[in-house]
Amino acid sequence: MTNTSPQFVHRHGRRFLGDPSLPYPLPIDVVELHRQTLRTLMLMRVHGAPICSPFFENSAPTKVLEVACGSALWSSACHDYFRRQGYSNISFTGVDIAALSPDLKAQGLDWRFVQHDLRSTLPFPEGEFDFVFVKDVGLTAPEPALGESILADALRVLRPGGVIEVWESDHLFRTLLPHPAIPPGTTEKDVNQAENSATYIISPSTSFAKAQNKYLSDYNTWLQQAFDKNRFTPVPCALTGWTFSSDPEAIVDIGTRRIAIPFGEVRWEREGVGGEAATLRGHLRGKSVVMAEKQSKVEPRTLTPDQVALRRTALTTTIQFIEALEPMLKVESGKRQDEWDRWWTGMTNDLLEQNGTINGECLEIGVWWGLKKE
Repeated sequence: MTNTSPQFVHRHGRRFLGDPSLPYPLPIDVVELHRQTLRTLMLMRVHGAPICSPFFENSAPTKVLEVACGSALWSSACHDYFRRQGYSNISFTGVDIAALSPDLKAQGLDWRFVQHDLRSTLPFPEGEFDFVFVKDVGLTAPEPALGESILADALRVLRPGGVIEVWESDHLFRTLLPHPAIPPGTTEKDVNQAENSATYIISPSTSFAKAQNKYLSDYNTWLQQAFDKNRFTPVPCALTGWTFSSDPEAIVDIGTRRIAIPFGEVRWEREGVGGEAATLRGHLRGKSVVMAEKQSKVEPRTLTPDQVALRRTALTTTIQFIEALEPMLKVESGKRQDEWDRWWTGMTNDLLEQNGTINGECLEIGVWWGLKKE
């Protein structure tokens, strides 16, 4: 457990952790907290709630742990979510290496914050919590083994039968190919949520291509090189999915939701041709599902203002993420500062003003949940 605040250093006008043994590559400042807040709010809009697992549909946890809590926005939203359902006797604990969260007690939460470096064992007894939430810890774990140990320790402090839920986002960007089919077994609720948010439910069989946008292609190359050197994974969703499925003796009743969020209007949505359309509703193992039926034409999609805003938020927070990683990306690009500045100006103009992601570049996110085996 960390007893004193970590030291910070200022580089390139941003504040970073000053301990060179701490590999976290993102700044820790108001600008980054704002980006994370926007991203979290967007994800909750995409999922329709701060919780995706179905285990609390008719109940609520009593002791909740948020790992790598940051500003603790999720804990606050989760508290409000359960309070609207009539549940109020819930305690929340947040853990992070830096004390960035406000005093949520003033907002009516039963709240405590514990400052802690996730490279060491969580400072809680075994089985203390009945719900553990983990979000975006991929960049706190520079090696796959450390990421696995964080999840294993999260399970240790979860009681048998308790719920664990993990949210992650990939850092490399691909192009979603036209009109992806809805994966078999998708619930009608999830299909409706995807339709309402203008996002796409994806699976291992969903077709992607490399990023067609020149600037995102450049970024992908530089990020891959930088993360390889620093032993980060650029696609934490793949690692998280593997971790959940690798030990059936630890986690049971596993569920997952993978979603692609386009960065803007997509050409094949506007043209509405080819592909597959969800048209056949049925039942699978007692659950309402939507299957897919081949059609020669798919109706064009016109985005609502809310859907446009959601995609714009995905794009904006991605550009902010690239900006936050500028120190390591510029090194891999080999560019001088003036060359980097020209590239940055070209990228922001292309993505924000010229609809540079019209081919279907997207943000890929994932959620996994399960019960600790009793």
